[in-house]
Amino acid sequence: MYPFRRILIPTDFSTASEWVFDDAVRIAGTTGAEIVILHIRMTWDKHPDELRFPADPQLYEYAERQELERLRDFVRRSNASVTTRLAVKQGPHAGEEISRFVAAQNIDLVVIATHARHHVAHLLIGSTTLSIVNDPTTPVLAIRYGIRKRAGAMKKIVVPVHPGQTSNAALDLALAVSESQGGELHLVTVCSDADAPKAEAMLRDLSSRSANVRQAIIRGTDVEREIIRHATKTDADVIFINARQQLTEKKVNIVRHAPTPVMVVPG
Repeated sequence: MYPFRRILIPTDFSTASEWVFDDAVRIAGTTGAEIVILHIRMTWDKHPDELRFPADPQLYEYAERQELERLRDFVRRSNASVTTRLAVKQGPHAGEEISRFVAAQNIDLVVIATHARHHVAHLLIGSTTLSIVNDPTTPVLAIRYGIRKRAGAMKKIVVPVHPGQTSNAALDLALAVSESQGGELHLVTVCSDADAPKAEAMLRDLSSRSANVRQAIIRGTDVEREIIRHATKTDADVIFINARQQLTEKKVNIVRHAPTPVMVVPG
C-alpha cells in the first residue's frame, strides 16, 4: 500500500477537481509515484453509449485532449520528475467508473476533491467523492475545495482511535507515512469519563509502535466536532480514518468539514 506507486486524480476539468493537484504532485514526488489523470465522459443511464452533452466526436475529443494536456503540463511545471498518464472512460455514473478503473489499473491512492459543485449541473463533486470513499478498495485522499493550501508533506497526522474499533488500517498506513517522512503522529480518542481508563490503556498499547506518537483523550460525545477541532488546534496536515463498507455519518462529516485533507483507508 505504501509507498504509493500509482496515484489517480479524477477530473471533470472544474476548478474544484484541479484543487487537489498540488497535493497529489507533492505526494508523487515524495514516493516516486506515477500520476494518472482520469476523465469520465458522462452518458445516460438508459443509453450508456450516448453522451449527455452531444457534440461532434472530433470536436469533443479535441477539447478533452486540450484540457488533459493542460493538466499534464501543470504537473510537469510543478515537478518535472513526476511521470503522468492520461486516461478517458465513459459511463452514466462517475463514481462507479472511477472505482472500476482503480481496480483494473492497480491504483495505490486516489486524490479527489469534495464538497463543491461543478459548473455542469449533472455532476456534484461531493456525491462522486462520497460514492468512492464508501467502501473503497484503495486509500482515498479527499480534499475539501477551498481549504488552506499546505506547502509541506504529511508531517503532522491525526488518527482518531477508540477501544471498540475492529481495524487499525488507518493507523498502519499513518505510521508508514509518518516514519518515512519523519513526521508526528497524533492518536486522538473522544470518549466519556467512564470509558477513559479503557481509552488510556489502548493508547499506551498503540503508542508503543512508534517513538514519535502523541496521545490525546478528549471527553465528549460529538466525535466529528472534537476531531476537527483537534486537527485545527494542532495545525494537522491530514486526518486518517478507517473505512469499512459504508462510512458512518460521523466520518462523512469529518470528510466534508475538516480543515485538512482526509485519508480514507480501507479496512
